[in-house]
Amino acid sequence: MKIDYLKNEVKKVLSAKRYEHSIRVLETALNLANIYGADPLKVGIAAILHDYAKEMNNLQIRDICEHFFKDETKDYMSVSEILHSFVGVYYAKEKFKIEDPDILNAIKYHTTGRKDMSLIEKIVYISDAIEPKREYPHVEKIRELALVNLDDAIFFEANRKIEYLIKSDSIIHLNSVDMRNHLLMTTAK
Repeated sequence: MKIDYLKNEVKKVLSAKRYEHSIRVLETALNLANIYGADPLKVGIAAILHDYAKEMNNLQIRDICEHFFKDETKDYMSVSEILHSFVGVYYAKEKFKIEDPDILNAIKYHTTGRKDMSLIEKIVYISDAIEPKREYPHVEKIRELALVNLDDAIFFEANRKIEYLIKSDSIIHLNSVDMRNHLLMTTAK
């Protein structure tokens, strides 16, 4: 599957602002794929499609989640920031005929992360968080860490995200907590 074809398809369903974000995530992810030796085609496909369903109608998103991802999303049906990633997997499979688990998981977990992510999942997850127009406290440090150690970058980013979600009284997906704790236990801090 050609990345240029997917760019055109993504451009049809996203606002200009969200499309430009997707392009920046793609570029960031391809750079990290080059650094870490990941398959650039798989990384590119997952990165360009990661927000494919981001701007869909919430009712449509919930309907797809109820029919195809009920067990995985039942406790988070009110959190559209999480649900769009599952719907993105639905479209990757149905519209683009993608079956590669690395690509599908990178799309599915780009918002929450999860324990034991593959290299491609890690690259797409952190690329979404650090693309050049992202601005939040400590993003520069996370960008620097991503160039030398993905796990350290993800751990630092997860801590910042969880802290932010707590302060804003937001729901924290258990995958994010599991990812953070797993990284803490498996990497030297």
